[in-house]
Amino acid sequence: MPIFAISDLHLCDRGPRDNFAFNGREARFYNFLKMVEESKSRLLILGDLFDFWQVNMGASINAYLPLLDRLAGMGAIWIVGNHDNALAPLIGSKLMLDHPLFQRSCHPFEEEIAGRRFAFLHGHESDPYCRDLNPGAGELTAIISGMLENRHKGPFDRHGHAIEDQFVGTLEAALTLWRTFTFQQGRQAQMVAGVEKYRQAKNCDVVIYGHTHEPGNIADYHFNTGSWARQHDTYVRIEDDGSTGVWEWTGTCSKPYNVTLK
Repeated sequence: MPIFAISDLHLCDRGPRDNFAFNGREARFYNFLKMVEESKSRLLILGDLFDFWQVNMGASINAYLPLLDRLAGMGAIWIVGNHDNALAPLIGSKLMLDHPLFQRSCHPFEEEIAGRRFAFLHGHESDPYCRDLNPGAGELTAIISGMLENRHKGPFDRHGHAIEDQFVGTLEAALTLWRTFTFQQGRQAQMVAGVEKYRQAKNCDVVIYGHTHEPGNIADYHFNTGSWARQHDTYVRIEDDGSTGVWEWTGTCSKPYNVTLK
């Protein structure tokens, strides 16, 4: 039974802030789910299923209830990320929402597959901008990005680039300059290093995560699922023998996504 790991759908309320609701992505995702079901596979959602940092929580849940029912019917497991961390303190408690998918939400975990120990997490746990439960710099940038998407009347520009990435990219450029002057690594490098530290602390052979929206891998031990809210819809597939790879879903079929993380 293969395992499919996805992350970062960032479901909103089908309005101008909702990347998932544009460019036919939802239809492609349902085709992907059909493929997962037909292969009798397990589905793991590694965080940021929702984007409660950008829209009202109740509106978001109501907008995507049919999809949530479908995921629950598949037995999907959902690790809560930073954009849906409003639910994190409720995991395992009687206060969690009474829906099968919410009842199966969880924190990061480890699992042995074919003699190899895998760590599954969202990835924000290693990101100083996003790891705290209380609102911080990461959440503030998401709010401002959402306001810009409202003005633009959509989350993408005419070239298909995310409005949020353009805004965050401007801030990141300033931070990159600061890191250069202070001899620090860039954010992506810091994230890779942080997740590697997490893998080693958990004594795992392989780590699977999302968060950065940058799909790819390092050899056969470090894999990022990417996102379903940008230009490429990507996922990680783990076979019964423990072999693992990053794939892109084109809408009707899969193709390898061979990018080395740095």
